[in-house]
Amino acid sequence: MKLAAVLLIVIFVSSCVPVVEEDPNSPKPTPTPTPKPITASDKVLYDQVSCALKSIYSESQLSLKRSRTLNFIVSELNQGFKTYGVRSNVEKAHFLAQLIHESDGLSATVERVMGPTWRRLFNAPGEKWQCDDYLAAVDEDDSYFDNRYVYSKNKYKSKFRGRGLIQLTGCANYMGYFYHASAQDQGTKAQASTHNTYFPFRDKDGDRVVASWYCSESDLLAIDRTFRDLGLEINPSQLIDDFEASADELALPCRDRGIGNFSSERFVVDSSFWYWKKCQNTSYFSPYIYVNSDQAVSRMTECVHGKSAVYQNYASINCNASNSDDWRKQSYCSRRKAFKKLISCFIDP
Repeated sequence: MKLAAVLLIVIFVSSCVPVVEEDPNSPKPTPTPTPKPITASDKVLYDQVSCALKSIYSESQLSLKRSRTLNFIVSELNQGFKTYGVRSNVEKAHFLAQLIHESDGLSATVERVMGPTWRRLFNAPGEKWQCDDYLAAVDEDDSYFDNRYVYSKNKYKSKFRGRGLIQLTGCANYMGYFYHASAQDQGTKAQASTHNTYFPFRDKDGDRVVASWYCSESDLLAIDRTFRDLGLEINPSQLIDDFEASADELALPCRDRGIGNFSSERFVVDSSFWYWKKCQNTSYFSPYIYVNSDQAVSRMTECVHGKSAVYQNYASINCNASNSDDWRKQSYCSRRKAFKKLISCFIDP
C-alpha cells in the first residue's frame, strides 16, 4: 500500500507541472561544428612546427598558449598549402617564420598589448582557448589602439588593427581579402586568384571609392556597392554593418566562432595565405620564395611589412651583435631565427 501511495503522489505532482512551449521565434544556439579529424599529414606538420616553436622559445614542452593555437590551425594550414600552391619546405618555412613572428609565437591571433586580461588568459589551464575571455582581452585594448599607439591612432585605429596569424592590418587589406573570399564563394577562379588590392575602385557612376589605412562607414558601404557591381557580395552583411565587432569575432581562435558561414578558422588562416601571395606579385620578391638565405628572409620580411625605405636593408643587420633596443633589428632577427629553426625541423623534426 505504501508503494502505491507514493506512485499516486508522483503521478499527481507530474500532472501539475506546466508544459512550457518553445517560442518558435527564439534564437537557436549555434551548433558546435564537428571537429576535423587530425590526419597523418596534420600530425607531421604539428610536430614540425612544434619542434621549431620549442627551439625558438626554449620550451621543453610546447606552452599552452602556442599548442592551443597550433591545434586550432594545423588542418587549415595543411589545406592552405594545397590551395595556394605552397609546396616546397623552404617556402613553407618562410611563410611560417613570418606567421610565428607576427602572432608572437602563435600566442595571439589579434594585434594586442599585454594587459591583465591577456595575462590571465595566457596563464589559464586547458587545451583550448576560452574565447569569451579572448574577446574580452581584445576589447580591453580598444582605447589603446584608438588613442595611444603611435602607429594606429592616426591610421587604422582598433577598427582595422591586425587580425589573423599574419596580422592583416588596414582597411585596404581587409577589403581586398573580403573581395578575394567573396570570389572564392561566389565568383570565378580568376577573381579569387587575384592577389592584389585594387584600390581606389570606381563605382558604376565613375565616382572614386578609396580605401587606405582607415575607411569610414560610408566608405565601407561604397566599397560594398562596388563589389556588388562586380558581381560579388560581401557575405555575411554584418561584416559591413558592424565591422569591428564582426572582425573581432572572426579572429577568435575557436572552431565554434565566426560570422554566419564565415568561420574563425577560415579567416585566421586563409587571410594569411592571401596576404602572403599578394605581397609576392613583383619580381623584387618572387625569386626569393624558394631561397634558403638571410637575404631571402630579408626580402620576405619586406614583403610582409611593405616595401619602403623604413623596412629596407634588413640583410645588412648583424643578428650576432649585442642586443639592441632597435625594434627593426629585433623584428628581422626574430623572423630569421624562426626560419632557420623551421628549416631544421622540416628536415629532421
